[in-house]
Amino acid sequence: MKLIHTLLLSAIAMPALAHGPTPQKTDQAATIKATPEAVWKQLSEPCAIKNWHPEVSDCQSTDPKKRTLTLKNGSKIEEEVDEILPAEMSISYRISGEIDTKALPVSSLTGRIKVKAEGADSSVSWLARYYRADTTNEPPKGLDDESAAKAVNAYVKAGLIGLDNPSVKK
Repeated sequence: MKLIHTLLLSAIAMPALAHGPTPQKTDQAATIKATPEAVWKQLSEPCAIKNWHPEVSDCQSTDPKKRTLTLKNGSKIEEEVDEILPAEMSISYRISGEIDTKALPVSSLTGRIKVKAEGADSSVSWLARYYRADTTNEPPKGLDDESAAKAVNAYVKAGLIGLDNPSVKK
């Protein structure tokens, strides 16, 4: 009887010990003082991001659905577009390839950017879902949930602010 009781308690407790990282989410929006068409043009052209995102110093693309971003700190992010919906002004992407944790301390990231008309301006929403860089139960500082959230939130916020600059409004 004690053996059955012990096995039953072990079976109940084991899933709690096997807990891994939980998915994180960033969901931000901004009003951009530009037409939706002007904003969409900046988002839908693969390497236009280097013109509006203040963290991106360079972009290389040999395929309209793939690009490699070089950040100002020298780190790189490889992205692949999963879906472009021009009629809805929506683009979905993910980080692909080997992830440089100096760029973003994540192990995976998917995102969606949408543009909607808001009067003469545009409303841009940027949603990103991701996991921290170290997916073990005890991640070191810098590769943990807090670091991932801080970096992704800052990257998205900087991008939204960058979209509201004069070069986007052309």
